[in-house]
Amino acid sequence: MTESEMKRMQQEAVRRAEEMQNRARAVQQQSQPSDNKPEPPAERINPPIAENIRKPPEIQNETGGLFETLMKDKERTLILGLILLLMDEKTDNSLIIALMYLLI
Repeated sequence: MTESEMKRMQQEAVRRAEEMQNRARAVQQQSQPSDNKPEPPAERINPPIAENIRKPPEIQNETGGLFETLMKDKERTLILGLILLLMDEKTDNSLIIALMYLLI
């Protein structure tokens, strides 16, 4: 994998992360009751770290609870599957770390 390909993949990952954050902010703003307060700017240069942390879904005690929980978030499940596949194929560790970063 060349350096330019790696840089392109990193830029794509950053772009996707920003898109997901923007979608999450839009949903969060829609769910909040409308007050007469001015709305915060749509994009911030350095959002607080706490906003970027997602809480993991709670695991149910029922049979198949873990499987059902994994299937609810299909993007995370796909990334986890890719990580497992790439680890088995002895792929470059930087690619695996980049995928793990997307799970945060």
